[in-house]
Amino acid sequence: MKKFITAVMALLVMGATCAFAFDPKDLLNGLRGAASSSSEKSEETTAADNKDSGSSDKGGGILGAIGSFINNTVANNKFTVDDLVGTWNYTSPAVSFQSENALKKIGGAGAATALEAKLEPYYKQLGFTRTSLVVEEDHSFTMKMGLLVLRGVVEKDEKDGLVFSFSAFGKVSLGKVHANATKAGNTLNLTFDATKMIQLLTKVSSVLNNTTLNALTTLLNSYDGVYMGFKLKKEQA
Repeated sequence: MKKFITAVMALLVMGATCAFAFDPKDLLNGLRGAASSSSEKSEETTAADNKDSGSSDKGGGILGAIGSFINNTVANNKFTVDDLVGTWNYTSPAVSFQSENALKKIGGAGAATALEAKLEPYYKQLGFTRTSLVVEEDHSFTMKMGLLVLRGVVEKDEKDGLVFSFSAFGKVSLGKVHANATKAGNTLNLTFDATKMIQLLTKVSSVLNNTTLNALTTLLNSYDGVYMGFKLKKEQA
C-alpha cells in the first residue's frame, strides 16, 4: 500500500510539474499499474487497510486521485485577473451551479451537460456563439455577445470568484454580476449568476430577440442556483 501511495504521489507531482502537457489516460494507466503491483505484493495488507477505512473499492481511490488532480491542478479558480489578460473566444455553452446541492437537485453532472446542450440553440439565435472577451492589463474588459457590446471592470472576490461591473457604452452602469470561473491553460469556463445576467440582458434587450430571450429566461428559471455562460479559448498572440 505504501508503494502504491508513493507511486500515486509521484505521478501527481510529475503531472503538476509538467503543467498541462499530459494525457489523463496515461495517468490512469500508470495508477492502475501501480495499484496492480501493490496488490500482488501486499494483498493481505491492502485488504486490512480497506477494512479499517470502511472501503473495499481500490478503483475508487484511483479515480479519486485523478479527480482531485484534474479539479485542483488542471482546472481551478486559483488564478489572478492578470492571468485573464488577452482575448478569449467562444467554443460552447457552459453552466455551473451555486452549490453542490443545487447540482444534485437537477441530477448531477450529466444533467448539467444536457442543460448546456439545451442552451446552444438559444445562443445561436441570440448571437452568443460569437462571444468574445478581451481583458486589458488595467482589468477593464470588453465583452461582445453578438450585436451586444458590454464593457466594464473585472475583479476577484474573497471566494476566488469573479465580479464583472458592466456598463453600456462605457458610461451607463448596468450593475455587478458574480461569475464562477475555472481556468486550465488556455481554456476558461466562465459562468454568470443566471438571474443577474438575465436582468442585465433585459435592460439592453433592444439589440436582442425578445422572444428568444424570454424563452431562455423561462428555461433558466426552471433551475435553482444556475449559472450560465461560456467555455472560452484564449487567442494566441
